[in-house]
Amino acid sequence: MSSKGRSLGQTEEKMKAIAKVEHQRIIFSKYKQEIFKKAAELSTQCGVDIAILLFSPQGNTLYSFGSPSVDSIITRFLGENRRLDALRRELRWLEKQVKAEKERGKALDVACKKWEDYINGLGWEELLQVIGKLEGLKRNAHAELQKKDAVAASASASCSSSMSGANYGPPAEEIDDEITDTYRSP
Repeated sequence: MSSKGRSLGQTEEKMKAIAKVEHQRIIFSKYKQEIFKKAAELSTQCGVDIAILLFSPQGNTLYSFGSPSVDSIITRFLGENRRLDALRRELRWLEKQVKAEKERGKALDVACKKWEDYINGLGWEELLQVIGKLEGLKRNAHAELQKKDAVAASASASCSSSMSGANYGPPAEEIDDEITDTYRSP
């Protein structure tokens, strides 16, 4: 037994390139047949689809094996890649959306903190005025929403497309800025 714990029959041979071109051709021919035979066995026994492409050592001849066929395997592989590319593009888009929403969330947190500080600094009379203005703003927003719903309902009745993703008014940051600007105490 050797120092590596292997018996004499289990010595490891180092792989190296075959220098003589004629020997390369012989080894290539022998291994090519063995690889194709093992691929056929794997396909038959395990029910897998398989494709193997080999170029000769000189690179001028292509040998191939496929089960059911090389063309069908390559076509399926390329189709999978297109689907993966589409999924990657969608993932990148979603990651951008998440990042934008996180930034929007941070901006809303800042706006809420400013609004909270502003409200906490108001007196009783000023708070009553703000409540009245906010109730008016709420009524206006509700009326505007009903108008947009009516327009959407008539549009969907006249055409078969849906109104998914309809936008009902400005983003919250704009509303927050309007409220804060409108209700500053003197």
